[in-house]
Amino acid sequence: MHRDRQGTAVSDEASDWDAADAASLPVSAPLVDERTPTTGEPVGLQYFDYDDDLGPDGDHWNRIASEADRIARAGYSAVWVQPPMEPNTPDSNGYNPRDHLTWDSPLGTENEFEEMVEQLASVQTGEVEVYIDAIVNHTATDAPGDDTYAHLDDPDYYHHPHEGGRTTMQLFDLWDLDQTNPEVTRHLRAYVEKIAQTGCAGVRWDAAKHVPMWYFEEFLNEWADQHDFFRVGEVFDGDTDFLQAYTDTGMRAFDYPLFFTMHDAFHEGGDFRWLEGTLQHEDSLLGRDPDRAVTFVANHDEGPPQLSRLAYAFILTAPGYPFVYSNHATAEGIEYDAEWLSNLVWIKRTLASGEQFIRHADRDLFVHERYRNLLTGINKADCPRTEWVYTGWEETTLKDYTETGKDIQTDEDGWVELTVPAKGWVCYAPA
Repeated sequence: MHRDRQGTAVSDEASDWDAADAASLPVSAPLVDERTPTTGEPVGLQYFDYDDDLGPDGDHWNRIASEADRIARAGYSAVWVQPPMEPNTPDSNGYNPRDHLTWDSPLGTENEFEEMVEQLASVQTGEVEVYIDAIVNHTATDAPGDDTYAHLDDPDYYHHPHEGGRTTMQLFDLWDLDQTNPEVTRHLRAYVEKIAQTGCAGVRWDAAKHVPMWYFEEFLNEWADQHDFFRVGEVFDGDTDFLQAYTDTGMRAFDYPLFFTMHDAFHEGGDFRWLEGTLQHEDSLLGRDPDRAVTFVANHDEGPPQLSRLAYAFILTAPGYPFVYSNHATAEGIEYDAEWLSNLVWIKRTLASGEQFIRHADRDLFVHERYRNLLTGINKADCPRTEWVYTGWEETTLKDYTETGKDIQTDEDGWVELTVPAKGWVCYAPA
C-alpha cells in the first residue's frame, strides 16, 4: 500500500506486473524511426524570484535578460515567469493583481519585461520563448470600490466571497472574478491580447481549477489559440479524470497525479512499481495522454521528492513537456544549468522521442525505452544494479550519453545487459 495526495491508502496493483508485461505495454504514441538533432522534445524552465514573505525587490526581468545566453546554452526551449502585473501591495510575488493591463511591478517595469522577451528571442543558440503566469481567476485581496481596481472596480464583477463552491468562492481571500459578467470577459480578452503584444508565446493559467471548464473552452483557450499560444492549466488535483476534463477544453495540464506518485516512488522507502502502475493503468496524464501532460519535480508551491535528481532523470527522458524549477530568491529548486542537469536537458532535446515502453520495474530499478531512440535506467539502490532487459534494437551497439556506463551490445533478439550505477542513471542510444 502507499498513500495518495489525500493520505488515503492505495493498493499496490502495480507490484503484480512482471517484466514480460512491462516490456510489451506502451505508454505513449507517436513513433519516430530516425534520430536527428531535432528529433527530441522541448524542456521548459520555471525561473522565479519567489519569496513567501516579501516577494522580489525589482530587477527580476533585467537579471533574466542578462542570463538569456546562459539559459539558451543550458538547452531550454522556454522560460515560465511570474505574473508581471501591478499588484495591490508594495511587495508582491505577482499573484495579487490590481491592474492586469499595467505591468510595472516589484519584479520590474513593463519596458524591462519587453526587453527581457526580446533578449530571450534573439539569443545566438536559438529562440527561448516566454510563458507568462496568467491570472484569470481573481484580483487582489482588497474589496472592490473607491478605485481599488483600475478596470474592475465594481462588486458586481465578482462572486460573493462566502457563497458558492470551487469556481465561485474566494481563494486565499483573493476576489473571485465572475466570468459570466460581460465586462469581466472584455477585460480578460484585453489581458490576453496584451500578453500577445508583449511577445509572449504562451500562458500558464493560474488557479485553473477555480475557473469553470466552459470558460476555457468558449473563451480563454480560443483566444490563446488565435495567437498560437502554448497553454497549460494549473489544475491542482490528483484525479486524472478531472484533469482530463480540463485538458479536453484545449490545453495541457500539470500532471499532479504523476507528481504525487513520484513523491512516493522517488524516496528511500518507495517502490518504482508504483510509478509503473500509474503509467500502465493510466492513473496519470502521462500514462493516459502524454501530449497533454506537463511534468515537474517541484514548483513554487510544492517541494521535490527526496531523490529529486533521479526524478528529473525520469521526466527528462519520458514523454510529456517537463519543466525544471529554479528560484533565484531563495535558492530553492536547483541550479538550472548544473552539468548533470544540462546533460539531461540535452538528452531530452536531442534523443527523447517516440513511444514509451517500460522494460523493467522493481523496488529500486526502473528501465524505460523511447522506442529505438533512448533506453534509460534509473537506480535508487545504494549499490549498482544489472539486469537483462528487452529493447527495440537488434545487434546494435548502444552508447551511454551520460558518459557513465560502457558501450553495450544488444543481441539478435533485442536483449541487452544493462548496468546502472548506485543512486544514478544511464541513458543509452545508438552511437
